[in-house]
Amino acid sequence: MLNFVWKRKHLIAFVTLSLIVVSPTVQAKDKIQWAESIETGLAEAQKTGKPVMMDFYTEW
Repeated sequence: MLNFVWKRKHLIAFVTLSLIVVSPTVQAKDKIQWAESIETGLAEAQKTGKPVMMDFYTEW
């Protein structure tokens, strides 16, 4: 009886972890379309009504 319960817990844990790992890749339907320039990106965002995210990075 304990062996059955132990195997069942392992199966539930495996299925749960599998769903957690696979779920983000299945949900990512639209890939990010990067703009070549800020002017192009802002024009496309204004045309489609989508927000713009700008990320600035430097190593000082």
